[in-house]
Amino acid sequence: MYDFIEFVIKLMDHIKQFVHHISKELVNLMPLAQFDGETIIVDQPQQVDEAVKYLQACSVLGIDTEARPSFTRGIHYPTALVQIADEHRCYLFRLNKIGMPASLAKLFSNRSICKVGLAFKDDLNGLRRLHDFKPQNCVELQSLVGRYGILDLSLQKIFAIIFGKKISKSQQLTNWEVDTLTPEQARYAATDAWATLLIYEALLDSEPLPKREAEQLKSAEREAQIQHQLDINMHKDIDKAVEVLLSGGVILYPTDTVWGLGCDATNDQAVDKLFRLKQRESGKAVLVLVDSIERILDYTQTLTETAGQLLEASKPEEGDAPKPLTIIYPDARNVSKAIMAEDGSLGIRVTYEKFSSLLCRQLGKPVVSTSANFAGRPTPKAFCEIDSKLLEAVDYVCHSRRGENKPAKPSTIIKLEPNGTFKILRP
Repeated sequence: MYDFIEFVIKLMDHIKQFVHHISKELVNLMPLAQFDGETIIVDQPQQVDEAVKYLQACSVLGIDTEARPSFTRGIHYPTALVQIADEHRCYLFRLNKIGMPASLAKLFSNRSICKVGLAFKDDLNGLRRLHDFKPQNCVELQSLVGRYGILDLSLQKIFAIIFGKKISKSQQLTNWEVDTLTPEQARYAATDAWATLLIYEALLDSEPLPKREAEQLKSAEREAQIQHQLDINMHKDIDKAVEVLLSGGVILYPTDTVWGLGCDATNDQAVDKLFRLKQRESGKAVLVLVDSIERILDYTQTLTETAGQLLEASKPEEGDAPKPLTIIYPDARNVSKAIMAEDGSLGIRVTYEKFSSLLCRQLGKPVVSTSANFAGRPTPKAFCEIDSKLLEAVDYVCHSRRGENKPAKPSTIIKLEPNGTFKILRP
């Protein structure tokens, strides 16, 4: 395993470009890096001047802060420690003991000294609450690394990407207001400040990406993060919808065509509830959605070769919009008889739209899909057109895709005849 890690590190160095992301698992396999210079704890007022004098002679400094961790929402503790390092020495100013000295505050306003930090704005705000100053020549690493193609923003991952080593975070949640810092705390604090300095210097020695490429990379990352959050929200939405469906409830949900009223197609009571809510007389067939072609044979005894070919042809290519196809099969089974036509037929559509497909898959049953309107009223083409009384009447209204206003196309409808032929009812 370590041979593999060494190979990855050498490869990263060889290509002269930083990887965008690195996994926590890979970081954990890397050798440990820690500050081995001189660490000086400043916990007496008389030590401050000598420490500040040394730091004022430096051109670049790595900076980090620590505060006592809070495990209660709404409670935050003031900055207890600020650690300031060059390559050889790190001073740990115990602000909970000495306060924020004016001479130290002036260091952060000194234009001639470059101060480097990560999530630096938060650190500076914490320090300014103790003694106000105007930050000058302060560099935020999280803004800088993107110019070099690094999209991870944690100190540990950035350091691992650049140097192929990990820095320990084991002391992060310890009490920084203790009377005496442990050697482990001191080493951890010094390493964090030193690491920000090393990262900054390594970046200055590297070639940044062309501005346009860096901006495109950041834009793609933002879009990916937005999509990731949307996916998380969608799965939560589906979890709630499935819970309601399993309890016999009726939902309003987005489909591969228009918004639909839905329920468990195998539950007689749920189907009856949906019909009453929609104010639709019983005996009128409605279609159901399933998540795959293989599911169809669970609910009909007939799947002809022609139907199979039509279903295969309706599958969208990756990246393409769904091509909804509803096929009416002559001999439905394993669903509520109330949703079948008088001749025992049933319309089934395989949905490839992400939300409704995952909904059917997670439920493990077909979902009724009928337009989101009261019987005899116009079919809404978008969520914003759905009657508010219907929204109030259902057991759950899904949140996903509510903001879409582009009118959906209705599905093609084909009816299979018992003799094997088929008829196109809606092209």
